[in-house]
Amino acid sequence: MPEITITAEPLTGPRCLFLVSQPVALDQWAYVPDRVTAQGSPLAEGLFTIEGIASVLISHDLVLVTREGDSGLPLVGPYVRMVRRALGDRSARSPIDWKTLGRDVGKVLRSQLNSTITPLSRDLIDSMPRAEQLRQRVQSVLNERVNPVVASHGGGVELVDLIDNVVYLRMSGGCQGCGLADVTLRHGVDAAIRDEVPEIGRIHDLTNHAAGSAPYQARGLSPFASRR
Repeated sequence: MPEITITAEPLTGPRCLFLVSQPVALDQWAYVPDRVTAQGSPLAEGLFTIEGIASVLISHDLVLVTREGDSGLPLVGPYVRMVRRALGDRSARSPIDWKTLGRDVGKVLRSQLNSTITPLSRDLIDSMPRAEQLRQRVQSVLNERVNPVVASHGGGVELVDLIDNVVYLRMSGGCQGCGLADVTLRHGVDAAIRDEVPEIGRIHDLTNHAAGSAPYQARGLSPFASRR
């Protein structure tokens, strides 16, 4: 069996993307918001045995993990945190560091890849929103949260396409060719979309920041073998 490699890519705030050299859920994806929803899907169940995980997105060759402890009221010193934790505020826990959490995620992924067990239940996969529903929700985020902000800098972000749960964006105006475009995408647009539409997997920037518009993969060609 080929060597399994896993690359961790921290995103904004509480999220980290784990890219796997082999498909963990071939041609399938599912967002799992809690431990209860994970029941019946072995890979999701395994990930939720890891302390500190709040939700997971399993999508073909990637797993996006959201950890606990990154939200809630500001932490103002260890004693305030202790009091808040005693009162039942789960967000008062210091978040588990990504190195520790990532090591445990890697163990679960390798265990799944070395087994013959189906990672996701059919019921869970079938319960996911259709691509058109995701498209509408992403477009709403761009209309209401993203473009009103970037428009003040003479820019814009367009939803070019959404295939399966993969988003293709293009920047225009002041955003195209801007030295901070990558920061805007990763720490602004990406975060805004994932906050509101956690089912989204990869988010691709199709902008040719050097000059003009760039072609992207043929419309209708799914990043997965089969389309939803």
